[in-house]
Amino acid sequence: MKTSTIAGVALALTAQMASAADMPLKSTPRAPAAIGYDWSGFYLGGYWGTSIGQSSLRTPSGPFDDIGQTDIAKGGWTAGGTIGANWQLHPNWLVGVEGDVGYLANDRSYPQWNDPRVTAGVKTGAYATARGRLGYVTGPSLLYATGGAAFVQVENIFGGCGLFGCSGIVTAPNSVTTTKNGWTAGGGIETRLSSNWTQKTEYLYIDAGTTNFLAVPFTTPHPTSVRNEFHVIKTGLNYRFGGPGEALPFFGAAMLPTDHNWAGFYAGVNAGGGLTTSPAPGTPVQNIAFGDNDLRGNGFAGGAQAGYNFMNLLGRPNWFAGIEGDFGYLGIKASHVDWNDIFRVSQKTAWYGTARARFGATTGPALLYITGGAAVVRVENGIATRLTPAEIQAIQPGATISSDIRSETLTGWTIGGGTEVALDSRWSARLEYLYIDAGKSKRTAVVTIPAIVTAPFDANISNRFHVVRAGLNYSFNAPVTAKY
Repeated sequence: MKTSTIAGVALALTAQMASAADMPLKSTPRAPAAIGYDWSGFYLGGYWGTSIGQSSLRTPSGPFDDIGQTDIAKGGWTAGGTIGANWQLHPNWLVGVEGDVGYLANDRSYPQWNDPRVTAGVKTGAYATARGRLGYVTGPSLLYATGGAAFVQVENIFGGCGLFGCSGIVTAPNSVTTTKNGWTAGGGIETRLSSNWTQKTEYLYIDAGTTNFLAVPFTTPHPTSVRNEFHVIKTGLNYRFGGPGEALPFFGAAMLPTDHNWAGFYAGVNAGGGLTTSPAPGTPVQNIAFGDNDLRGNGFAGGAQAGYNFMNLLGRPNWFAGIEGDFGYLGIKASHVDWNDIFRVSQKTAWYGTARARFGATTGPALLYITGGAAVVRVENGIATRLTPAEIQAIQPGATISSDIRSETLTGWTIGGGTEVALDSRWSARLEYLYIDAGKSKRTAVVTIPAIVTAPFDANISNRFHVVRAGLNYSFNAPVTAKY
């Protein structure tokens, strides 16, 4: 998942760098042929990127007091093909239709926390969307919103024997595979590489609905429901038909005209969303696997950034490097009562910041980049009981169940990528994805029943976050006097 996070952006950058390597070593690129910015027409393309699965499984209360839920969250990769058509109704406005077919690699299954003979899981396969697009055209770039129908092949898994046996009966997990119908919404940035070729960075949220089936955890059948949600962040290349035929414009291609000066200082603001896919396994007891647990949650992310770009890197007009820092609010919340248990596991973030390098290629009016560096996150992780004090005393007078909920400032690393396009000589817009790994946190709740048992229950939480955000930057540099 960590490498697939930037696979799409990196591939586009590799091609752009090959273009730069094929050009003469001089600071001023050769003048391009006249290029029109008509977005109307039929197009085909392909894409690749990161997918994030977030599913939640529930059963009703039963004879073993098996209330609560199991969350299944996993980052993976995606790839596929795109077909669509645009109609430019006005110099600055566009409508379109688009469909895509691809693969979601978000397989995740594990033994249930504190019930390790019960397995929970979700496996994904092919998916497709059929969407409308509404966009704002700013010269060689397009900012758009999109939404429509979605179809996802999903296998949901649950069931198995309990921790202390099933009266001599071993039950295998139940599973059901179906193609779910749902909906999708998102947005993106698409920018021209030439007359016919474009590159895009896009985010889609997919709600694949709920799967209902009969599972057998332990030996008792239970109606089970699984809510399946996915997030897709992808980079793609599209080819528009109708104009003169042309090959990929990477080898010996000139940059497109722009008066935006990317070199030097800039500052801006950003807003978007944050997600958690933090596993929280228990500590093995006497060499017996204690089982796993996932935290599934999301929330608003917003803040400010500032940075500095170095253009014409190593004498290559298409290359650039930069440094950037950002700081902002991160409002991710995740909390659930573990299935068949008395414990609640939770996670909540407050703020985050990063200090990163950026490296990539420019088309003239756009930057295509990868980014990575250090990250800091303020996060609260915890494990506590769902029982009231009276319910605890009903177990046995004098019984106690401790909680462990603590906040800490964690440091780690981040990696990602994005696309930034010029709106005019000073302003630019971007769409960016960051994966953040902030290390691990251990939380322990202790159950004490006098004269009977004192037992610790651990959650070893790996703090893994994803941020998808749109940004607006202002350049403090004078516009270039001569357009490319």
